[in-house]
Amino acid sequence: MTSTGHGTSIEDYFARLHALIRPVPADIAAVQAGRVLAKAATAQSAVPPQDNSAMDGFLTPPLDAPCSLQVIGDVPAGAPPLSPAPGTAVRIMTGAAVPDGYEGLVIPVEDTDASAGPGPLPETVTIHRLPPRNHIRRRGSHIAIGQEIAGPATLIDAPLLATLLSAGISTAQVHRIPRIAVITTGEELLSGLLPDSNGPMLDALIAATGAVSITRLCCGDDPTELRRVLDSVVQAEGGCDLIVTTGGVSAGAFDVVHAVLSQQGDCAWFGHVEQRPGAPQGHALWADVPVVCLPGNPVAAFVSAHLYLTPLLRSLRGLPRPAGPLDRPALRAVAGADFPGARYPFIQPCLIEFDGTVTAAPPPGPRMRSHHVGALPGTRGFALITEPRAAGDELTVYPY
Repeated sequence: MTSTGHGTSIEDYFARLHALIRPVPADIAAVQAGRVLAKAATAQSAVPPQDNSAMDGFLTPPLDAPCSLQVIGDVPAGAPPLSPAPGTAVRIMTGAAVPDGYEGLVIPVEDTDASAGPGPLPETVTIHRLPPRNHIRRRGSHIAIGQEIAGPATLIDAPLLATLLSAGISTAQVHRIPRIAVITTGEELLSGLLPDSNGPMLDALIAATGAVSITRLCCGDDPTELRRVLDSVVQAEGGCDLIVTTGGVSAGAFDVVHAVLSQQGDCAWFGHVEQRPGAPQGHALWADVPVVCLPGNPVAAFVSAHLYLTPLLRSLRGLPRPAGPLDRPALRAVAGADFPGARYPFIQPCLIEFDGTVTAAPPPGPRMRSHHVGALPGTRGFALITEPRAAGDELTVYPY
């Protein structure tokens, strides 16, 4: 079914796109940063895995008062535990094993007459102070076997990766890495009249969202060629989960994306969204693969990618589906310059400074137009301007 839209809101268009997206399938794979859990991960090993010392010092039996003890051995990390009998102690390192359930004390080396650091094993140790706690970490006191570490739809980042591995989880049910094709269109790109800046830009924006496999292609304005390119990516080994095009989405005589997908794609929609820049938008299915059609002007493609594409990628990868286009991290900022109003909601890339307060301002110069790519460097987020903001007013900015 094909429809042509006029005056669609940002929120409605966002919902349209998300209706096309399903998370990529999941399988058992090694846990890696950037992957997304499809099923809850539960601890296979306890943390700590055994009773161990929390300090460098001396393991002793229970003591009632400072005293001197005979030192009967060393327990470095990784060595078997030793149980000191009454009147004795063992020198022990942080993380070294303590006998399971041993009821004793670890006396920090600073509270003894022993020298800190490497050195020969002393024959005796004199304890100057008893510690307020035993400095023994009990097996499973931090994470117990069977405890849930993270639920489904959780991104494996560096902290979670460390926790999973510490808890004995080396493989998990994770969503596979999405396969995405980026197709830039226009004879001017093939002829070299204009450089293809949108393709590499979209590559970078997509790659920044997490683990992903990207195929990038360029196509002219010949409908037959575009159909061939679309078929090639959906029929490639491993298939394709999402196609992103840029350019050719308006209603001109050579707007090939609009022409091909509106005639032969399923669930196709092309029209104007109430936003600037980037009013012309479109989407479709090609052989059941979602196609997101971004404008060709670089600033329009850039802001549309942040507004629509990066949230779509979260849903595609198996992360929680956002409730709307502004369901994302936000900062309250003070306007460092005037933000003029506009007839339609204006997506304004912003310079953002953090100096006690958060200050946001448009790039210097005239109001950004859809071809002003040179105004993008240095911007760190966008503001959605629906009414004027004067310098000093508060506004919300969305970092990217």
